[in-house]
Amino acid sequence: MTRFLAPCLPAALALALSCGPVRAEAPAGIPCAERSMATSQLHELYGERRMGYGLAANGSVIELFASPNGSFTLFATFPEGVSCLIATGQSWEPPPEPEYYAGR
Repeated sequence: MTRFLAPCLPAALALALSCGPVRAEAPAGIPCAERSMATSQLHELYGERRMGYGLAANGSVIELFASPNGSFTLFATFPEGVSCLIATGQSWEPPPEPEYYAGR
């Protein structure tokens, strides 16, 4: 299954995520929201869960979310709890095993 709104995802996320307060650290023009809201949207809309993360030189945490169907999203989360969209796409390899989602 592919994302229904894949071509429009940045705009859709911008609309959905713009409801929360955004801190000054968020780059202008990039959709950002409180982390809990952003991750809930990813799971509810696309079935994505966090697959990994790492600390960037600027102090943000880079997080990769993916679903068993191969859709993925990359976020930068700042220390204040604001997550900003970096990229979305399809065909993440290897896709997470469906068992990863069991019981979560």
